[in-house]
Amino acid sequence: MGFWIFMLVNELLLPFLMIGFGRSFQKHPPKKINPVYGYRTKMSSLNMETWNYAHTCCGSIWQRSGCAMSPVVLLCMVFTLGKSNRVIGIVGTVILLVQVGVMLLSVAATERKLHKTFDLNGHRKE
Repeated sequence: MGFWIFMLVNELLLPFLMIGFGRSFQKHPPKKINPVYGYRTKMSSLNMETWNYAHTCCGSIWQRSGCAMSPVVLLCMVFTLGKSNRVIGIVGTVILLVQVGVMLLSVAATERKLHKTFDLNGHRKE
């Protein structure tokens, strides 16, 4: 049971971080374009307008994704109650890989929105 609780906490960590950072990015994006913290891509770093837009988009996606993943993770982990540590570990690994895939898709979705809204120089398209 101890390993199951450990895995449940670990599997819920990423969705909860996505919810927290998603809210933070939407309401309070980093004030300066920086190489350390925030949604940092070439397109998002062109100017403050692209920077703020990217954080709003990414934050929204992360918040929705985290809220959607949390109950799914919980449900999947409930089905592993009473199973062997090997089964719990395998299910946990699959869940984690899916979560990482969702995060990577959020980058693609944010970049697509940036390219639809701004030209390659960071100016809004009309």
